[in-house]
Amino acid sequence: MADVVHSAVRIAAIGALLILAQALAGFAKPAMAAGRWVAESQAPTLSQQGFRYALGPLLPSRDTPLAGTAITRVSWRYNYRGWRPRALAVQLCGGGRCVDASRPHGQTMAFSGLPVATAFRFYFRIDGPPAARTPLAGDRLSLMVNFE
Repeated sequence: MADVVHSAVRIAAIGALLILAQALAGFAKPAMAAGRWVAESQAPTLSQQGFRYALGPLLPSRDTPLAGTAITRVSWRYNYRGWRPRALAVQLCGGGRCVDASRPHGQTMAFSGLPVATAFRFYFRIDGPPAARTPLAGDRLSLMVNFE
């Protein structure tokens, strides 16, 4: 009888250890490699007020290792040669989400959780009624996508 009790206690202890090991395994996630991809282009030349100009899609290059699972932060920087109108409205969109990017440089976490290879587009517009104007020449544009 003592052997039966001893065996039952041993089986219960092994079962408890297996349950504990499974519970702890849920907390021990493998470390994900953090990374960043950069896309560069030229901001569009804006020659019409009230017209929406699209730029993109901006994607990682084919040789960029995309070892991560989700975007954490997106940063941008763009320039225009000469003057910059106050009524310049810019949106950055990707994965069905858009943010105001009217400042020539900035960052956002609004795209956090999206897939690493999400395509992004910029939309530029000079607010006001449709009218021809002195062209605003676009210069360099950079998009930096951080991921983990």
